[in-house]
Amino acid sequence: MKRVLVDRPLHPDARELLSENVEVIEIFNDDKDALNSALKVVDGVICSAALKMRKAEIRISENLKVIGRPGVGYDSVDVEESSKQGIPLVYTPDGPTESVAEHVIALMLMCTKSINTVQAALKKKGDFGIRTKVTGIEAQGKTLGLVGFGRIGQRAGEIASLGLGMKIVVFDPYLNEKSVSVKKYEKVNTLEELLELSDVVSLHLPFMEKTAGLMGQNEFRKMKKTAFLINTARGGVVDETALIEAIESGEIAGAGLDVYAQEPPEKDNRLFTFDNVITTPHLSSFTYDGKRKMGIGVVQGVLDVLNGKKPEFIVNGEVWDQRRT
Repeated sequence: MKRVLVDRPLHPDARELLSENVEVIEIFNDDKDALNSALKVVDGVICSAALKMRKAEIRISENLKVIGRPGVGYDSVDVEESSKQGIPLVYTPDGPTESVAEHVIALMLMCTKSINTVQAALKKKGDFGIRTKVTGIEAQGKTLGLVGFGRIGQRAGEIASLGLGMKIVVFDPYLNEKSVSVKKYEKVNTLEELLELSDVVSLHLPFMEKTAGLMGQNEFRKMKKTAFLINTARGGVVDETALIEAIESGEIAGAGLDVYAQEPPEKDNRLFTFDNVITTPHLSSFTYDGKRKMGIGVVQGVLDVLNGKKPEFIVNGEVWDQRRT
């Protein structure tokens, strides 16, 4: 029976599907020696972002035939080395869509209603009078700028436009113009244009060399002083030092963050000290429903590869005909 390594618990339904078809090796304590020993013998691995599948890990995995990543991000995997070794990388780009899009809206509304500030005043100080000292804003009629227009960006835009009556502006250089016009959204040609127009800027793009620090000092200066930044994508696309400076100086109104440049972040990260910064620990996709979709999706993709069937979602599809068997 083929063996698959898992470094984090899967949704029960996904775990059941996997165990019905392969021997499951579970190592949840990040024991590097144990993980490396398992990698040397398993046929597949379903890895969280904590288990980095870099060149060293891939090269010791002499029997590995497939790598699975739950979710849409796969920056923790060396795709080039994986392809070089003939190992397909499967993922679940449609799995986290709804959960993350809803989280975007939740962060946005918490920012625009100053929920952090009023909740702390009421719960910690019993200050009911805070209601006369803090004033939020309505989402209706405001502009949401989407930087990146993949599945999550599209769904967030749909909720915001149809549900909240917001205007949507999109910047995505890889976008087909027709797909935006169909949804009656405005497409701009530069990030600068989007930043100047938006009341809320939400990031929906992968982390890679060309997107590293995309939101920096100059970009924050382009934003409205009343605008908020929402990031549920990857922490590395934002220059955190520049973000802290922008918040301290009042260059922007605040931020809603689910991801950080370093994860886990340091406990004394200054972003945690601001009332106008809503923070969550990279869990936007971790709803019951999201975990089930991602879990079943990645398990099915891994099983497909092990059974010789090309999976629906494969990052490096060019290796399929030369894959390791």
